[in-house]
Amino acid sequence: MALAPAVDGEIVNYDSVQIYRGFDVGSAKPSPDDRRVVPHHMIDIVDADEPFDAAEYATRARVVCAEIAARGRVPILVGGTGFYLRALLSGLPELPGRDDALRVRIRAIWDSPRGAARLWRLVGRIDPVTAGRIAAADRHRIERALEVYFSSGRPISSWARPMAGIESLPARKFALALERTALNPILDERVRAMYANGLVAETRALLARFPSAARPFTTIGYREAAAVVTGSMTESDAIAETMRRTRAYAKRQMTWLRAEPGMTWIDAGRGVEEILAGFHAEA
Repeated sequence: MALAPAVDGEIVNYDSVQIYRGFDVGSAKPSPDDRRVVPHHMIDIVDADEPFDAAEYATRARVVCAEIAARGRVPILVGGTGFYLRALLSGLPELPGRDDALRVRIRAIWDSPRGAARLWRLVGRIDPVTAGRIAAADRHRIERALEVYFSSGRPISSWARPMAGIESLPARKFALALERTALNPILDERVRAMYANGLVAETRALLARFPSAARPFTTIGYREAAAVVTGSMTESDAIAETMRRTRAYAKRQMTWLRAEPGMTWIDAGRGVEEILAGFHAEA
């Protein structure tokens, strides 16, 4: 928010939950006031029951970034879903297409007793690289990893060649670093604030509109809040589990960012003005 007016920029979201309409509290969407002050894009663009993936994100976001640049402004990509950013900047591997019959079989196993754990162990055996990148509860990515493997005979992590005809976009990449001793209390406080600000009530209303198997209900916070709504988890247990998953996800994000080429790191422990000064010096 402070950077955008300093560089004449507009914010383009690449958080994979903020794209969904109505999933506001759990994804920490920018407020309506913030969105009036600085233009935000790629937020509230699909409903929970609509198919949407990284390829669709990249297609739409490239158009948005081109439109921003055509206005003489700077697209500022912000978010935590590294795969979406990589798809936008560099394209995706030429993976096998969707196999609906195979996916139905995989989902039937997931929905069976202990089925999710069985599929997670299977991913770990056939593709330990991918298993190290995704969470055991990430139904969508587990399904896709198995679908690609059984369709092609190759683990999804081995498909590294970008799609033909996709030109990489020039970009400067910046990551904020914070010591875990300072970061973890901030993560925990964010979780407490989500529940205090109505996450369970929001989830209850969303479950009345969309099927519980919809992808955003598997994400951090919403999965636990949905369990509170159905009575399978107490709110205190849900808060503790959301904190645990949030910390684990933050750790995976840092691993991803450290592996990204051309990344510039900025100390997030400094004040906003100092960070902006550092950003301008690096840029």
